[in-house]
Amino acid sequence: MSSAVSDVCAHAPLPAREGRVLVLLARTAERHPAGAALLRAAAGTVLGVPAEEVLVDREPSGRPVLGGAARGLHASVSHVPGLSAVAIGARGPVGVDVERLRAVPAAALARRWFGAREAGWLAGRPEAERPLQFLRMWTQKEAIGKVLGTGLADGGLLRPVRLGAPAGTVLGPVPGSPRFYIALPPAPEGFVLAVAGGPEAAGSRLEVLTLPPPAAPPDHGAACPSRSAESGAARTSGSEA
Repeated sequence: MSSAVSDVCAHAPLPAREGRVLVLLARTAERHPAGAALLRAAAGTVLGVPAEEVLVDREPSGRPVLGGAARGLHASVSHVPGLSAVAIGARGPVGVDVERLRAVPAAALARRWFGAREAGWLAGRPEAERPLQFLRMWTQKEAIGKVLGTGLADGGLLRPVRLGAPAGTVLGPVPGSPRFYIALPPAPEGFVLAVAGGPEAAGSRLEVLTLPPPAAPPDHGAACPSRSAESGAARTSGSEA
């Protein structure tokens, strides 16, 4: 992981840093690990409280709603085999999506699902680069859908996203779509990660941290995640609600 990864113990709790969105990553073996347990662990870590003090409910759409000690914070979670991601912010709804980097028929999929501008842009990329760029676009669209609480319904795959954006940790505007702000933070090698927010989150900076898997026994004496030693994500890569 890059220098964007920081130790949450070194800072004030998230509510005191409203210009930040915390992105917490956990290595998970299951395709659908216990999302509520992961959210409680992540929010507890952010707030410095035991996970049991965090309540998790769901909207009818499936978007998580935090309560208890985390009331007022906004959260999103995404899983793929090998990695789970949670985004937590205090400035309006957030969305996170993670995908495993893999070979896909990117140009054909883009022609089928995306708008003509995005499909044409992707077709102009070198063939070896297309799967990465396709998955970067896909994760952005998923993340925006989670901000809205609708997923990819109502034309979600046609919503514009940032094209060719490098990995970064500041939520930047989406050309042609002033309602949304997106960042592609560094991710563990072999994964693609996107985080989105609404107008309230404009300019927010991401902090990317690692958590132990949610099944690990809680250690309230060492509640903070460790600084990740992984590297190289910025060179190789930029569900649930």
